[in-house]
Amino acid sequence: MKVRYARPRDYKGHGDDPSFTLGKTYVALGVRFQPEGRPAMITVQRDSDSTPVLVELQCFDVVDPAVPNGWTFLDFGSGRYSIAPSEFGGDFWDRFHDENPEAEKTFEQVIERLKIFHED
Repeated sequence: MKVRYARPRDYKGHGDDPSFTLGKTYVALGVRFQPEGRPAMITVQRDSDSTPVLVELQCFDVVDPAVPNGWTFLDFGSGRYSIAPSEFGGDFWDRFHDENPEAEKTFEQVIERLKIFHED
């Protein structure tokens, strides 16, 4: 899935938001659905440091809805769900943000596969 940053998110810092560039297209790394009217979120890599972050989907336009094989539906309980690469299930994100070398290697492999899938 590819998305274009179309509407600025609520940014509380000084100056322009360094995380995303208006009009730029990003590869989505997953979609999260939340309960009680909370907005759907997507995981994308921010411009400032390439860190994967959750951002409200409403800030983006979907320009390519295709997702590759290997994406799975994940149930986090309490009405929270996600569709993402199967490698990103379980405790993956905890390990990734703890700088686990195996999780970082897995992340890079998934990113490379997504880039190949979305080549123009």
